[in-house]
Amino acid sequence: MKQIYKIKISVVALAALFILSSCDDSFLETTPTGSISEETVSSTLDGLYIALNGIHRKMVSQDLSNQGMGGEPGFIIGREAHGDDMTWDTQTWHQTHHTWAINTNASSSYNYGVWNTYYQFILNANKILENLETKYAGSTEPLANQIKGECLAIRGWAHFQLVQYYAKRYAAGAGNSQLGIPYRESSEVTEMARNTVEEVYTKINRDLTAAATLLEGYKPAVNHYSPAVVAGLRARVALTQQNYPEAATQAVLAINLAKANGKSVMKQAELMNGFANITTATKEALYAAITQDDQTVYFYSFYAYMSWNFNSSSIKTGIKCISQSTYDLMSPTDLRRQWWDPTGTAAVPTVSTYNKRVYQNRKFTARSTADAVGDFAFMRISELYLIAAEAYARSGQDTPARTYLQELIAERDPGYTDSGNTGTALAEEVMNHRRIELWGEGFRWFDLKRLNLPVNRTGSNFNPAFCGFLEKQPTDNGWYYEIPKAETDYNTLMEKNY
Repeated sequence: MKQIYKIKISVVALAALFILSSCDDSFLETTPTGSISEETVSSTLDGLYIALNGIHRKMVSQDLSNQGMGGEPGFIIGREAHGDDMTWDTQTWHQTHHTWAINTNASSSYNYGVWNTYYQFILNANKILENLETKYAGSTEPLANQIKGECLAIRGWAHFQLVQYYAKRYAAGAGNSQLGIPYRESSEVTEMARNTVEEVYTKINRDLTAAATLLEGYKPAVNHYSPAVVAGLRARVALTQQNYPEAATQAVLAINLAKANGKSVMKQAELMNGFANITTATKEALYAAITQDDQTVYFYSFYAYMSWNFNSSSIKTGIKCISQSTYDLMSPTDLRRQWWDPTGTAAVPTVSTYNKRVYQNRKFTARSTADAVGDFAFMRISELYLIAAEAYARSGQDTPARTYLQELIAERDPGYTDSGNTGTALAEEVMNHRRIELWGEGFRWFDLKRLNLPVNRTGSNFNPAFCGFLEKQPTDNGWYYEIPKAETDYNTLMEKNY
């Protein structure tokens, strides 16, 4: 019998999303906040676009009760903690992610927070899509296509995140009939069986392909999905499916679209801008949340946990550090060494395998010690170069793989020379740069999972008394989250009624 899941969350009303994102004083004067209805919001395409903007704003949400999980940036911290490139000591925020205690805990609020948040994105995107279909079907207005394209892309992306969290890995060449997650294409909160992993990826690719067509020629601000971002999402999905030719094609397309829109790899002189100002100080960000100084999210902010200078207890007692073994992958001339301070030392270890060097983070710098506000880049052009290089290398196309890798590394390591690596060795070289370049940005745990590799924290600066373990094999438990208990309780009740 198929398992049935109701998704026990409430759809955030379009009116609420409108209020969240609106800054139109004249609208608020004529339509008081307390009386804005969904009918009013959906009465114009402009209203639906502002509702769409509300979904993007909720990417840095402070809806959850766990202050360390402020929307997608909070989930990113959790994913980094799951892996083997980031460590810290003493401070207990996100420690249960570091130990994998929440991965198999269906009652964890952290677990349910992930499930709940992504499905809220999905259900609200579906709500906007349904209003478009009901009221603007066949519209020739470009804005209608733009709204639809972005909503389809959001729906595809959110399901992609969920299936990576809550299902076994996708294995190319296999049937992938293992249970995934329910792929919801309606805002109606009804019972629904889990789709297989293969079905989920088929639907993700369908939504992203449709979005790419609808958004062709669209040039939005950096806080909305552009054609380059959608191509980047398609590259991520193809990489996860080990469809390397398609991953390379989409990554190159994304790079070309981004460059045509003025984007470029962060320059050597820009590396220490601290990322909090990435949308104004560099041309790196393809898609980012922009938080103004007067819109602080307080201790829900990424920079309240991942910077080195903000005045919070999580930083004062537990600055995030790079793994020493990861740090050592850099050449002596790699300018990214500035992203970490290797001079600090930790307390005297109680376990002999715990190396004392701590390599404290300097990559992420809050705007001030008193303000954790900052930009957050969800997609950077540098990631796309790394996807292209890896995908070409794993496809046996060494020349373009080296071309894309070297174009990135030219702005990272002035002393770099072509290694001459080919095939698997070249792919591994790319992965080493991926670990350095994207440290702290939420990719490592998913990378290990897609490649069926172990977590390996041995011989480095991880304190096993704090992080819980030093190794996790691909066959160990915890590589996917248990479905939240709120969902399985409903499923158990359904089974009893059969």
